[in-house]
Amino acid sequence: MKKSVGILSGLAVAIAVVTTAGAWYTGKQLPTELEQSIARGNAELQKALVGTGGTMTIELVSLDQHLFTSDAQYRLKANDLRLGEGEPVSFEVGVIDHIEHGPFPWSRVKALKLLPVMAVSNSQLQKDDGTASWFAAAGDTSPVVGQVSLGYGGGVESDIRLAPVKLDEGDGNVLDFAGMQLVLKGDREGKAVEIHGNAERLDMTLVGDDHPPVKLQFNGFKIGGELTSTGHDMIYVGHLNLLLADLQATLGPKQDVLVLKGLEQNSLYSAEGQDKLGGRLEYKVSDITYAGRAVGSGQMVLSMKSVNMPATQALLEWYQTKAPELQEAAARGEAVPSLNMSPEETAKVQGDLRKLLADKPQLAVEDLSFKTANGQSHFNLSLDFANPTSFDLPPDQFAKQLITRLQGKLSVSKPMVVDLVTLQALLDGQNDPQAIAQQAGQAGNMFGVMALQSGMALEEGSDIVSKLNYADGMVDFNGKKMTVEEFAMLMSMHLAALSPQG
Repeated sequence: MKKSVGILSGLAVAIAVVTTAGAWYTGKQLPTELEQSIARGNAELQKALVGTGGTMTIELVSLDQHLFTSDAQYRLKANDLRLGEGEPVSFEVGVIDHIEHGPFPWSRVKALKLLPVMAVSNSQLQKDDGTASWFAAAGDTSPVVGQVSLGYGGGVESDIRLAPVKLDEGDGNVLDFAGMQLVLKGDREGKAVEIHGNAERLDMTLVGDDHPPVKLQFNGFKIGGELTSTGHDMIYVGHLNLLLADLQATLGPKQDVLVLKGLEQNSLYSAEGQDKLGGRLEYKVSDITYAGRAVGSGQMVLSMKSVNMPATQALLEWYQTKAPELQEAAARGEAVPSLNMSPEETAKVQGDLRKLLADKPQLAVEDLSFKTANGQSHFNLSLDFANPTSFDLPPDQFAKQLITRLQGKLSVSKPMVVDLVTLQALLDGQNDPQAIAQQAGQAGNMFGVMALQSGMALEEGSDIVSKLNYADGMVDFNGKKMTVEEFAMLMSMHLAALSPQG
């Protein structure tokens, strides 16, 4: 018995020594770690905000150190940020941080997380005059809290929580948010990250003098994925998936309800060799209803291959610097904005484009489809690119050299057309089943006849199909081969015939 007590006593003393020594070590390391973390954060903010016309910085206001804990205060400052078409935004918010020293911070011990860590940061917004309304909307709690665990091996685990928030402006505009949790696991340099997050519900009611009330309800949001840096800023490989269980929108004079269920965005990016990128992006909606009536489902699948990463990074950085000009041009209604570029900048952009096109990238709409109860329509398109001899060629010659191959197919289901015409008749208030069926059937047949008579399509079973293939300067349109010039002339004739003046 005495031996056992002696062993346990010795073990307790050893644990106490290790804990105290670890806490002392963490305290000594903490100022350097905070300095490096803030520097990395400011560098990332600077990259992310290029093109907004403003700045955002984090600064350490104070650090009060003790043996087992420390307390830090930060200040987040934003100046002249352009977040959309409104006026530039500037603000300052304070963040308070209670840091538990390792190796066994008490918050982790209570949660039965017994692996040693260097430190645990427990941060939240500081309540002041500027954030008082945010705290009030969150029930007098911090709207944002975060816990970050820093491992001795450089691993970082972050648990960020947005508190439930309710805003009622008194004029009918209401926001009710159930809160969100986001968990990130990775390394302190941001080279790899694992992401998991969820939010149960977000309700919004928007009223205005120029439109009927709009009610939006988002339910069951989830995010998950694993991303790894390629060494090129803003370019990661891995997968990232977003899911929304359903979206309900009440809108229009009749306050009809649109319901979208099973919304997904699934992305997968992979490195091809050292400097090329390939990817696949899927959008899906599993069920659509409107005013209580079934509409259908749809999906879109996009892919890319052989995309040069250094050139892409350079072009993305250039695009960010031109974002304010592009936004202003869009506000003026310019479809093709003219950018103010020096000869050196033009040469740099063209050089990056040449690098991108030299790898002969491929882009594709693998499937754009819509399905109703009785039919499904599809569209697909693939493009192969190459490096033209010059960017100053005439448009027709430039296009021929830029696109080396094009394949496209549009397949429209006549039964799907019938379903959609039937739906429109029901939404318009028609209630004679026989008349609706006759009207919908005639519309489906008329669509097929017009497409065939125009020479723009072929009939394959119950589908109206149009195929276009281009390679080596020749076009194959629905089985008829012709030059690009002949195809352009044919399209002009068809469009002229379809126009009201034709």
